[in-house]
Amino acid sequence: MSSNALLKAIIAGLFALLLTPVIVSKQFYFPFVGLKSLYFMAVVEVVFFLWLVLIWKWKQYRPNLKNPVIIAILAFLAVSFLSAIFGVNFSVSFWSKFERMGGVLMFGHLAALAIVASSVLKGRDWNRLFGASVIVALFVAIEALFDQSAAAGGGGYLGNDSFWGAYILFNIFFAFYLFFSKEWSNSKNLRIFAAASFCMLVMCLFIEGAAFWVNLGIFHLNQAGSYLIPSHGFFRDMISGGARAVKISLILGLSLIGVLWLATQKNLKAKIAGRTALAALFFGGLLVIILSTLPGNPVYQAMKDRFGEGTIHGRTVIWDIAWKGFLERPLLGWGPDNFDLAFTKYYNPCLGTDKCAGAIWYDRAHSIIFDTLVMTGLLGLISYLAVLASVLWVLWKKYRERVIDFAPVGVFTAALVAYFLQDLTVFDTVDSYLMFFLILGFVASLPTSDSGPVKAIKEKATNQVGKERRLRWYEWAGLGIIFLVFINNFVIGPLKADYSAVATVKTKSVETSDGRIVKKDDKPFGSDARLAFYQETLADSPMGKFQVSDFFAQVFLDALQDRNRTIPADQQAKEFGFLTDLIGKNIQDNPLDYKSRIILGELYTFWGLTDNSKFALAESTLRDAMKISPDDQEGYWNLAQTMMFQMRFDDALLLAQQALALEPDHPKSNTIIYQIQQIKQKMDKQPLGSVPK
Repeated sequence: MSSNALLKAIIAGLFALLLTPVIVSKQFYFPFVGLKSLYFMAVVEVVFFLWLVLIWKWKQYRPNLKNPVIIAILAFLAVSFLSAIFGVNFSVSFWSKFERMGGVLMFGHLAALAIVASSVLKGRDWNRLFGASVIVALFVAIEALFDQSAAAGGGGYLGNDSFWGAYILFNIFFAFYLFFSKEWSNSKNLRIFAAASFCMLVMCLFIEGAAFWVNLGIFHLNQAGSYLIPSHGFFRDMISGGARAVKISLILGLSLIGVLWLATQKNLKAKIAGRTALAALFFGGLLVIILSTLPGNPVYQAMKDRFGEGTIHGRTVIWDIAWKGFLERPLLGWGPDNFDLAFTKYYNPCLGTDKCAGAIWYDRAHSIIFDTLVMTGLLGLISYLAVLASVLWVLWKKYRERVIDFAPVGVFTAALVAYFLQDLTVFDTVDSYLMFFLILGFVASLPTSDSGPVKAIKEKATNQVGKERRLRWYEWAGLGIIFLVFINNFVIGPLKADYSAVATVKTKSVETSDGRIVKKDDKPFGSDARLAFYQETLADSPMGKFQVSDFFAQVFLDALQDRNRTIPADQQAKEFGFLTDLIGKNIQDNPLDYKSRIILGELYTFWGLTDNSKFALAESTLRDAMKISPDDQEGYWNLAQTMMFQMRFDDALLLAQQALALEPDHPKSNTIIYQIQQIKQKMDKQPLGSVPK
């Protein structure tokens, strides 16, 4: 295969990666993240091994390992791997789980993407790639406006408005860059496309959260009926709707481009004004960020009025938990994707109440700073910031050397600042990571300067052929074997597990003779077919094995409490036996896994209804869980339920009161106490007594 053919195949693969955001199927576990990530990794592996052949045969396409951006990416990957090794659960840190896909394996593929793209794409290729990305983003943006399903979460194909917003944010800057790029400046049609795309993406971002999409009531006639005016609250909803952090970051990012442009002008007054505004933006933005988390000031009050105090306080509570986790393991952290272990250890009992935004479970700190600190430690944060710093350093160095003009340096500086700002309150998925690492590859691909005056960006001609080194048969065989190992273990195996996790628990609705609609399992609980399917699914790949195991158990627990289902006792026993053994082994591999202990305790509790000897195992398991997370009320609630099933009402009431003492405003603790007292009254035929408010 010629170098030109290999290059075309590699570039085609890079373009194929842009389809990642639209890859969705409800036939897979966590359809908005897992399947996209596996598609992304599959394409990257094909591209990467084609690239290995290319650089093996033609040296001129090898990457510049002295490039600061490449060095920073590799350092970040190395620190992540070390963090996984010295963290608390290497399996999760390396493989991650289908819900997040943020382990070392994903970072390895992202690093490969940036390195390959930086060595094969030059000037015009990048513009075409960014243009294609904008086209896909337009489709994703418009689809989200009309997809009002609960599953989509306001994010259409991305399943979450924050993830959707981060992806759209990058493409807004791509469109902005293309409009001003030299390669597109001579084409009126291309510039019109870039301008129209920019406007459309911005519009989609700001109206995605506006309530008018429910009934298309965006405008109404004025009292005289002569012209249209915006509906009440529409402009407020534009900001305070979905993807709020992205919208604010975009406004600041676009403002930054203007300020940077002023700061780089030759006119002294313009330069002074720009640099003054730049300093004001930096210090003013820093002050706003700090004040927004501290009660008792106008900024906090404005944020509270706009977004709700519970949202703000909930974030600060999670960040406090993350900080405590970081202090316990400050150098390399708990390992990628192990935030939930620190979260449960330092759990704040206010979670679940209105003052802490209502949520009780977080597997991310919702801040790039705190997530990085708690999962990969101080070294991880330094290496991450070094990646950003290397990009800015290279961009501005190339600008000072007159290798590039203002468009790339201004737009991509602003894009990275906006991305970083919105990441202070959310986290990444494969869609935003893809865009971010494409920018890294773009900056790493910028040419070196000449000794002469201003020069245009040089492009390496794709048909330039140097001296070819021919691969021997065993080298081809070795590359082929390694590729098959990679694709089988890192893509095909996880893909099968991802699909099987859902296929295993599928049910269908059937109508009974008396007209009731009941659920019927394709593979009945406790059947040999179902248990074999469990084993096959978990054997397919280590990816997400802890999460999938808990998922199987939770489906069974839900079925036991479904009044429309009847599971024979012998089948229950087989299912209980398999699942408790499975979850128990997982706990041995991951001793700090609080959530699995809670689920195991529930399994033993419900098993105790048909086998009293299991109640003791339930109590032991749940008390162990409470030792891991003594401030999480869930352990107390579940153990109280275990006591109730044994008619130990006083013990159950004591546990519920202990949970209430952890957070007196938690509604569930109050409800459980009331329920226990009611049942106890019926059993003892005694007055109910006082009831907590």
